[in-house]
Amino acid sequence: MEVGTAKPDEQGITATEVWRNEIEDLRRTVEALEAREKHFAGENLSGLGMKELKQLERQLRVGVDRIRSKKRRIIMEQIGYLKKKHKDLQEENNNLQKKLNELQEASTSSMILESDATRLFQRS
Repeated sequence: MEVGTAKPDEQGITATEVWRNEIEDLRRTVEALEAREKHFAGENLSGLGMKELKQLERQLRVGVDRIRSKKRRIIMEQIGYLKKKHKDLQEENNNLQKKLNELQEASTSSMILESDATRLFQRS
């Protein structure tokens, strides 16, 4: 036997022939997937019959429905997040408004006390 030649198995098929067949099967699978991808993109439709076109249309409709459902879910999650953020910001705003009012009241009280002290000092 020569170096580099494959030894046939019981059915007379060599490992090289098995790999060639596997490669050919994979090549056909890739071609079929590429054709299907083109069909989904609306290309190369001339070879399709009515049955295939209806099946493609149904598959596209199902895909669009799934996409829309996913979009709705994401939008609802975003709305929920934004509502919570809005509520949190309103609470923070209310707290800041209370602090501002307290500071203004304290400042007003301080001014009244200072003016009273100034009047008392001027009388003396």
